[in-house]
Amino acid sequence: MKTIGIIMECNPFHKGHEYILNAAKEPFGADHIIVVLSGDHVQRGEPAIMDKYARTACVLRAGADLVLELPVPFATGSAQYFARGAISTLLHTGSVDALLFGSECGDIRALRKHTAAPAETSDPGDHRGRHTSMEDRLSPNDLLAVEYMKALDYFRSGISAHTLPRIGAAYNEPDLSQKFSSASGLRRSLNNSEKSFDEVASHMPPYAFDLLQSYAEEHRLLSLSDYSDLIFYALLREQLNGYAAYFDLFEDLSQKIRARLNDFVDASSFIALLKSKDITYSHLSRALLHILLGITNEQVSVLTDRYDYCPYLRILGLRKETSLLHTIKQNADRPILTKLADARKILAPDALALLEQDIFASTLYAKCASKNGGIVSEYRRSPVLM
Repeated sequence: MKTIGIIMECNPFHKGHEYILNAAKEPFGADHIIVVLSGDHVQRGEPAIMDKYARTACVLRAGADLVLELPVPFATGSAQYFARGAISTLLHTGSVDALLFGSECGDIRALRKHTAAPAETSDPGDHRGRHTSMEDRLSPNDLLAVEYMKALDYFRSGISAHTLPRIGAAYNEPDLSQKFSSASGLRRSLNNSEKSFDEVASHMPPYAFDLLQSYAEEHRLLSLSDYSDLIFYALLREQLNGYAAYFDLFEDLSQKIRARLNDFVDASSFIALLKSKDITYSHLSRALLHILLGITNEQVSVLTDRYDYCPYLRILGLRKETSLLHTIKQNADRPILTKLADARKILAPDALALLEQDIFASTLYAKCASKNGGIVSEYRRSPVLM
């Protein structure tokens, strides 16, 4: 039985995601598909437009057998951390034969030429000078593809790598295209209050659009602006101490934030104010989010050094008829979480603290997304079954 792993954000789920899931089964011949999915926050350093459970339902409807959550420090980390966290999650299931991902070039051999380039700094707190010639040459999709392959090498994995050429709009294309619009274009339309949801209907699989409409009846579709007041509060609270202890921060950036905090109007304009040639918008967005969520360099060091980038396997959803969960229970070398109530019994204290970081992030997200102010505790949520 061949199991293929796919790493996704699905922010939101669109036809390009459906395309790669279909390709995993034909022509790549997957008997089972495991998806590692970003939780309620994504690599751009923002809240996802829909929560992880709604996006998990989309992934399962598209044919995945099992969906695992990528812990929030990696889901909101730079390309290297994102890739290593996701690859490690797949590896520790003990059940994945191949990795499938999209790329602009669609050529594994071409991507492989870039894997010998210097890795990003190994110090989680120091990301100065990250713009290398490789980053300048590669599109965001290809850069992430290279990091996936470098992560496979880093872990000395036997998982084979396969890629599909990206079809349709470019990764960051802000406008909707005739075929396979980007997630960026869909988010832009969905966050525009003057436009109706009907505009994006033809750019999403029908079941994903139906799930979006159903979700939006009870939830707000979040963007970074919804976190502006929370971020200002977090920055103000820590202003005297500085921010260098937080993930993706360093002392120079900490001092810059402290000096400009009185100019804060909203999160996006503050990031634009801080942005420079050496520090990208995404890096700054991730840094501010890490301050808000309390993600520190020390916590990330525990994840990377003690747990090899994977402290546990948290299941977000699965297909009822799949035998894959049974296989993983036999092969995995990490605790498998289906019920959070069991976490205290099966996780070491530091791994439990990392899980509680995820729970905090999701609870904050749920409160901001709720239209009626009420939320369901993460401890009362069960994996999505389909």
